[in-house]
Amino acid sequence: MLELHQKSENPQLCMEVMKYTERLLSEERIKMTDAQMLSLLSHISAMVYRSKYKEMIQPVDKNLFQEVSKQSIEMAGKVCKKLPHLHEDEKYLLSIHFETAKIEGSMK
Repeated sequence: MLELHQKSENPQLCMEVMKYTERLLSEERIKMTDAQMLSLLSHISAMVYRSKYKEMIQPVDKNLFQEVSKQSIEMAGKVCKKLPHLHEDEKYLLSIHFETAKIEGSMK
């Protein structure tokens, strides 16, 4: 896990954003498996890196995210606001982590 923090090239900020995200998950009562948390950390680490170097993702087709709940997209938006210089569509990609955890959690 520490390696993923390091890959962001700003480990302290990466840890802060991850802790913030974990608080949001807890508030929304969304539980993630260890594998889901690792995937989320990997994404956040990449976001911190992109933010630092002002790298933009390619715009996404928002129609692909119609099945994603408003709650998941809003949570992702809150996380993305913690980092400057991110493409506005980053929240859609991040929302998939939350939505997947919600769906898999409801199947148990």
